[in-house]
Amino acid sequence: MELTINNKDYLFTFGVKFVRELDKQRPIEQNGIRFGLALSAAIIPELKSTNIATLADVLYLANRTENPRLKQAEIDNYLDECEDIEALFDEVLKELGDSNAGKLAMRQLESRMKQAEQR
Repeated sequence: MELTINNKDYLFTFGVKFVRELDKQRPIEQNGIRFGLALSAAIIPELKSTNIATLADVLYLANRTENPRLKQAEIDNYLDECEDIEALFDEVLKELGDSNAGKLAMRQLESRMKQAEQR
């Protein structure tokens, strides 16, 4: 995914390195054991509920493996000024759903949501 921020193009990659960084930053803990389930257990649901702080974190981590890199403050400022924030949420979710690192988590979460709706 590519975004133009401050008249400069930046790449955002939602691959294995991105998921690894997510799991380091936001591990899921249960009974004192840490699990690497940040994408499916926290990030996707938070993005679907339009959590702007999560969107900022996701963009920051997706850009960390790329050059040039953005600072968190630059991403925050971009989001504060974004004219169509809903479209950006949709684009990030689409990119996650299209990536090998995210597509299975997206499918599983959507399947669980459909099952919950049918109850």
